[in-house]
Amino acid sequence: MIKNYIWDFDGMLFDSYPHITSAFEKMMAENGKTIDFDQAKSLFEISFADAFEFYNTSESERRTFQQYEHDYSLEPVALPFKNTDAALRGVIASGGRNFLYTHRGASVYYYLKKYELYDLFDFYVTSENGFPSKPAPDAVEFIVKENSLIKSETVMIGDREIDVMAGKNAGVYGCLYTKNPRETNADFVITDIIQVLEI
Repeated sequence: MIKNYIWDFDGMLFDSYPHITSAFEKMMAENGKTIDFDQAKSLFEISFADAFEFYNTSESERRTFQQYEHDYSLEPVALPFKNTDAALRGVIASGGRNFLYTHRGASVYYYLKKYELYDLFDFYVTSENGFPSKPAPDAVEFIVKENSLIKSETVMIGDREIDVMAGKNAGVYGCLYTKNPRETNADFVITDIIQVLEI
């Protein structure tokens, strides 16, 4: 029985990729470069590293992008997906616990507090913890150890294969959230966040 739910943030709990891409587009434009918005968004949905590599961005450009990505007035804003609140509260109501593992930095706290979701998590791991990026298992293993979790009762949930594999590489279950079911190594696949309560 799954009792411990480790959630990804971007594209899982929050529809943040449009905001991320807008920040990237703004940075690129200031450097005299144009991008195809939809293509860039698709790359970010795979991983930030894929987008940065494709557009051959410099360290300076990445730092500027991160500043814009933390501009909460930049449209479109990141919003929680429908049923995010219900899923998180449902986990708690059923006796489970929520954890967060994201490559995002401190901005995650702004969004969770703004939409009154912050207190629904027991523990957080962000980029500020300095762990290797997904699909490396280090951060998941850290969450498991620090919270004395049983691996067979734990699942890592995200919208990308790297989320799934971060969990599986750490010896916990992997769950893929996707609107377009595809080939995956996930143990579970959901198309609506609320379906996590059925795992």
